[in-house]
Amino acid sequence: MKKKFIAAALVILCIAGGCIVYKLKTFSVEDSTKVSKGGKLISDVYTDKARYNPKDSVNVKVELDNKLDKGYKGSVEIYFKHLNNTVEKKKLEVSLNSKEKKTLDISWNAPSEDYKGYLVEVYATHGITVDDNRNTAVDVSSTWDKFPRYGYIAEYPDQSKDKSESIINNINKFHIDGLQFYDWQNKHQKPLPGDESNLTKSWKDIANRDIYFETVKDYINLAHSKNIKAGNYNLIYGAYTDYQKDGVKPEWGIYKDSFHREQDGYPLPDGWASSISIFNPANKDWQNYIYSKEKEAFKVLNFDIYHMDTLGNRGITFDYNGESVDLPNTYADFINNAKSTLGVGVVFNTVNRYGLEQVAKSNVDFLYSELWPTDYPNYYNFKETVDKGYELTSGKKSTVIAAYMNYGSAGMPGVFNENSVRLTDAAIFAAGGAHIELGDTGMLGREYFPNKNLKMPDSLVAAMRNYYDFLVAYENLLRDDLKDSKNPVSLTGINTSSDGQADTVWTYAKEKKGYEVVQLINLLGMKNEAWRDDGANYDAPSSKKDLKLNYTIKEGKVKGVYLASPDINGGKPIKLKYKTTKEGENTKLQIEVPELQYWDMVYVEKE
Repeated sequence: MKKKFIAAALVILCIAGGCIVYKLKTFSVEDSTKVSKGGKLISDVYTDKARYNPKDSVNVKVELDNKLDKGYKGSVEIYFKHLNNTVEKKKLEVSLNSKEKKTLDISWNAPSEDYKGYLVEVYATHGITVDDNRNTAVDVSSTWDKFPRYGYIAEYPDQSKDKSESIINNINKFHIDGLQFYDWQNKHQKPLPGDESNLTKSWKDIANRDIYFETVKDYINLAHSKNIKAGNYNLIYGAYTDYQKDGVKPEWGIYKDSFHREQDGYPLPDGWASSISIFNPANKDWQNYIYSKEKEAFKVLNFDIYHMDTLGNRGITFDYNGESVDLPNTYADFINNAKSTLGVGVVFNTVNRYGLEQVAKSNVDFLYSELWPTDYPNYYNFKETVDKGYELTSGKKSTVIAAYMNYGSAGMPGVFNENSVRLTDAAIFAAGGAHIELGDTGMLGREYFPNKNLKMPDSLVAAMRNYYDFLVAYENLLRDDLKDSKNPVSLTGINTSSDGQADTVWTYAKEKKGYEVVQLINLLGMKNEAWRDDGANYDAPSSKKDLKLNYTIKEGKVKGVYLASPDINGGKPIKLKYKTTKEGENTKLQIEVPELQYWDMVYVEKE
């Protein structure tokens, strides 16, 4: 897009839908939108909580750091927006000495409407000049399960509450509203080493790591202070091999043969406390036993969620009496009984979608699938999985996907590949899903969450802030009652695909009342469409400028067309130029899209 300067005695500066009149000379709208990375004056913008109830008081923190080598006097202007509409704006006068730092606390009363996402745009201005800009987002939702953004905690060392608070504060900046507390327990069949009357200060987990009770407790309480749910992780059917010492009976087990000679199990590395023996989720004695142990854990530690893990397809299995066990058909009964017995939320991992159909019919809060490239290797498989979840639940339950990036490189120290991570998140988020990937150790590279060989470079951290802001701000166009549209999508002179083929722009459209949403995911220049990038060496896709998007609307009148992208201008909506042509009852749009880096979302507002 070329720069356009407006020369006049009277200038109207429109930022985020709000207009201010200035009596001055020249002003560049283009320049003002380019100042979006922050740094000269605004070092950070974030909210005090991950999620808010309707009518809650929202506190936006604006960290200022004057790097101009001179004093600064101006204003901080804050715009609270739902899509392209400004809901409220605020303005504060500021004065900073050179190198001075200051934090502003901006209070905003959340609207009464439930399940809405908002973009918060913060500008430092003086006169008609926009000096700096940085954004954040606000999720106003009375429950977390409609728009879950799941993260994790994997380490519980002997650390101060201040250290734990610092970690939770950092996680909160990504609007993570639920945390899976991975491997916090002592034994799978007996999570606490004692009861509430004789708890020890610390214990060993299955990998013989030290787990400190106060650290687990602090993390839970600190998460709650941010409206972040805490998930108590455990296998639904796992126990140490010496399980009989704790009152577990072999008659409750799952076996590889019909004569109960070989109990099913999962081997773990030498030096760990034990390997895993597997039990029958349908066995009522096992259910009663493990529920009672989990109830003790929930009594001592204020977890909100029972996060149930599984080990995927176990092949042909039998109970102790030699009867065949169809594991997926045991899941719903185990889930529903656990939820009613424990009175908490439930999340259940359907590994490689094994048992997804059965779990979708249960009382889980949302769907959760750990995907592996053996069966689901490509970007398109993410959309397929999210779509399947909505189909199975009549659009009522969201999907969180566990997909471990750069897995082949995570065996030794290194860095995550920003390009493949951004494309994976684009593929998941655009489809209406979420990706469990961020937590206390940074980002997940392996299914064993404490693995932290791969670090996030600063550029990836910044990109993830933008992507999670975007996921919140546009949750109503990404995850809120959308259905696939069959309307034609194409880009003039550019190869496209509807299923994420390599060296194309992957395009598809969804719709809901009042909106049509077109997703553009850039795979141009990519040699394949495999998401995991084991070598952590993907190049960035070939970016494009000045694209012509062709889209056909079959009903409704166009009110406006907008671009929103986590890669451009901090996710701010940009009003696009377009031309319309009538073809019978259909309206064909040619839309001018200024830029495509990794992911663009173009939405059409209809009257």
